[in-house]
Amino acid sequence: MKILLPILLLVLVFTAGADTIYLNILHTNDIHGGITPREATFLNPDFPPMIGGGAYISAYVDEVREECRENGEYCLLIDAGDIYQGTPTGNYGSGEFIIEWMNAAGYDMITLGNHDFDDGSQNAIELSEQADFPVICANFVDSATGEIPYPVIPYEIIDYEGVKIAFIGLVTTDTYGLVTPELIGSYIFLNEVECTRRYIEEVEEQGADIVILVSHLGQPGEPDKYLERVYDAWSAGEEYTKDFCMNHVELTCLVSGIDLIVSGHIHLGFAEPWVNPINHTLVVQGYANGTGIGRIRLKIDTDTKTLIGYDLPEGEEYVSLLHDEFWPDPEIAEMIESFRSIAEAGMDHVIGEATEQIPRGNAEHPLGRFIADAMLWSTDADVALMNRGGIRAAIPRGSITPRIVYQAIPFEEDLFVMEVTGAELKAILETGMQGRRRDMEIGGLTAERNQVMPDGEKIENMLINGEPLDLERTYRFVTSGYLAQGNVGYDIMLEHDAVPANVTLMEAVTGYITELGEIEADNWTRIIWIEEPR
Repeated sequence: MKILLPILLLVLVFTAGADTIYLNILHTNDIHGGITPREATFLNPDFPPMIGGGAYISAYVDEVREECRENGEYCLLIDAGDIYQGTPTGNYGSGEFIIEWMNAAGYDMITLGNHDFDDGSQNAIELSEQADFPVICANFVDSATGEIPYPVIPYEIIDYEGVKIAFIGLVTTDTYGLVTPELIGSYIFLNEVECTRRYIEEVEEQGADIVILVSHLGQPGEPDKYLERVYDAWSAGEEYTKDFCMNHVELTCLVSGIDLIVSGHIHLGFAEPWVNPINHTLVVQGYANGTGIGRIRLKIDTDTKTLIGYDLPEGEEYVSLLHDEFWPDPEIAEMIESFRSIAEAGMDHVIGEATEQIPRGNAEHPLGRFIADAMLWSTDADVALMNRGGIRAAIPRGSITPRIVYQAIPFEEDLFVMEVTGAELKAILETGMQGRRRDMEIGGLTAERNQVMPDGEKIENMLINGEPLDLERTYRFVTSGYLAQGNVGYDIMLEHDAVPANVTLMEAVTGYITELGEIEADNWTRIIWIEEPR
């Protein structure tokens, strides 16, 4: 659909004041449906305090807004994407309840995250239509027309006492590899560097004095590593490029003219803004799952129309909304409880017991091994492959309920089975040795991983259920729908017929727990890394 206007220019008229004004930016990111309170097992796995939720976010926002009104300051509430995938309440209606809460909370604008496309581009557009606030995303366009689908807009310009601030939205270009291509349809995601430069130029032509990105590219926890890569390329006289999406460290080196980035995508909060040493762009980013909210107060000179400083009114940029320190908004709490009662019926009956925490991690981990074993149990397969990125939380020690399992594997996936030869199985698994989110959680096999060998030859000494791999034999292979559809570089899956196993990943894991009754962590690594060829 052709959009009616290239931008939405919102002019707010305020009484002229002193030469300095203050804009408080409250921001969330990667809520993933986390509007219901949760246990902070990451703080204390045995006696976790309660944290977060939409009623606590709303109450905090209302308090800051009132404070700003009293002090003659301004306030905006912004989200940097991935709003709904992750909880039963969030997934209900493919995000319907989350947008209703955001409307009630009075969000001023959001951008789209990759998971906001998990149920397709059309669903992302429909959520944008449901919103009472602008949805900004400059690089989400129709491939046929090059236009951004209505009602999404590329940016928002707000005038504060004669100072025009432009807010440009971005989603990671990796979305196309993270979402089933058929669900993306005819839409594409434009290069983040080129798109940002284009719209900075455009908003400056519209008179923008300050530029803020609301961006779902992510701010990594080790920025110096990425700065070094940029510097190395420049020292070699080369342009810095990547074959996948830039993060905000890299983007802020390559694009000048950005004053602040409100970041999402990487679930890592920072106590204070990161400042790019080249272009001096500020980057703020919070933790995920609705556990808290970020707050930065920008100091703006109305004479020079520039950002001249900032402070952190709470002492740190990210505020963890622990329930023993904050109070909820009662009306919002009642609304969310009504959502929860619909979406979470039957989620709290006990199905088993964990004698210890079953942890997840950035390398092969006990929960991944357990999930892969559940996939084998439920399908009678020889080998199981689970994508690590689909595992989002540990299973804590104690009673296990479907709610706890859902928090660990929230993406409601079907399982698929393939009949493959040993040679074909090895080729699939070799894909998982190439990094870029392809690392594997595996069941039914053990092997050695020789990283010094070329791609396609890294797996050595593979055993299937204790027997050496037979390249001629046919094996029954089970994987998630996400991988079976060729996501995160597993295009090789599309070369094989994937048959529905008629069981979901959730059903497989809850059924396996019910069968076992009591579970513990498996600490035996199945794929051993070796340093040298043998």
